Amino acid sequence: MNLDDLAWHAKGNGGLPKRTVDVLLEHGQLEVVIRAAVERGEWVCALAAVRELCAAGEFRRAEDVMAPFMEIGWQPAVWETARILVRAGRAEEGLVLVPRGETEPLSAEDRRGLAELLAEVGRVDEAIDLLAPVLDEDGMAYCLVQVTEGHGRDERVLGLIRPGRPFRARVLERAGRLDEAIRVLRGSIVVRDTVMVGTLEDLAELLVRHGRVEELHEQVTGPYARHTVKHYVRALRERDREEEAEVLLREFIAAERYPEAYRWLLIELLVRQGRFGDAEEVAQPTYGQFQNGLLESLVHTLVEAGQADVALRIVEELDAAKALDVESDWALTNRVWLLGQAGRYEEALAYAATLPPEEQSSTDLVVAGVLECLGRVDEAVELLRTGEGSSPWEAVEVLARHGRGAEGLAGMPSFADEREARRRRFGW
Repeated sequence: MNLDDLAWHAKGNGGLPKRTVDVLLEHGQLEVVIRAAVERGEWVCALAAVRELCAAGEFRRAEDVMAPFMEIGWQPAVWETARILVRAGRAEEGLVLVPRGETEPLSAEDRRGLAELLAEVGRVDEAIDLLAPVLDEDGMAYCLVQVTEGHGRDERVLGLIRPGRPFRARVLERAGRLDEAIRVLRGSIVVRDTVMVGTLEDLAELLVRHGRVEELHEQVTGPYARHTVKHYVRALRERDREEEAEVLLREFIAAERYPEAYRWLLIELLVRQGRFGDAEEVAQPTYGQFQNGLLESLVHTLVEAGQADVALRIVEELDAAKALDVESDWALTNRVWLLGQAGRYEEALAYAATLPPEEQSSTDLVVAGVLECLGRVDEAVELLRTGEGSSPWEAVEVLARHGRGAEGLAGMPSFADEREARRRRFGW
């Protein structure tokens, strides 16, 4: 492990993906993750292991995980160790480790980190004093709002954040000054002739949280409907007013020149109600559209609702009618996945074998999943390790799901080796 390779790895260029680490943890293999951190220098594993160990109160072990990274001077490990010590009730030891701005100015990242630590140990006013002089710098006002949450400093924070800034709305809301929060957000929707979509959505979410549904309806019928209608539909659905939501969406679909976003919201609503035929009817006019076709989205929504058979029927009927057009390639390769989701594993494997050679590599991951469902784990792993359309880390995930995570990691290249192989192959 060295700092240069570690920096390359920490940017997501090599090593275990976070998803693979999550699979290991979900299947009870924390010790495998710890060994990968300590022995292989996997920073993603180190962070995940520390999170789990601290949650279990094993602070000393968490420190041990950070120790190899501390030894080589990896600065993120210094901050992580400080956080461990703070959580362990050793606040002063933790704060001594990190930059305090006493000898040289703090970077923006260090200032945010120190403010978070100070707030965590209850020294909230010190955190505010640290941030107050730099609130116009990127992200500092947001940090101030975050670190003071729940600490009873709302009035002081409001005195520091300039009027008109959207961050004030969150502080006003938590201070119980809801009408003022709404006014701040409404006054910040347009900035220098630009519609701030994030502010619109924040306003919609605030109105939903506080049951101000009729005020949200005013937004939906105004010029910014496209950005807020999904929030209004959700609010109606949560209040068992789904019929109103359906009527509204159908009106938008009929009136809009580009109604696909509203079609999608209506499809979701209908699938939730078990009205699969009606959902298909709403999606049908988009089949074959190059950019706005909703067939794939409909299929995935049906599968998530436990209706893989319905989704498979739709695809097969369209294919038989030669009505797939631009979506035919998607349907061709994803039929393997659909058959697997419907529990028709042998059919899925047989169909995959009929695909043209140039298409088969794109189904490696799906075929491996089918093999795993059939209990043919070693075959699935071999396909993932050798196939062109998959990653070797996906083989680790398969083994992890069967309690064989350590076996999966054995023989995998270090991220230093990965980096060298990539340099030889691509020149970087």
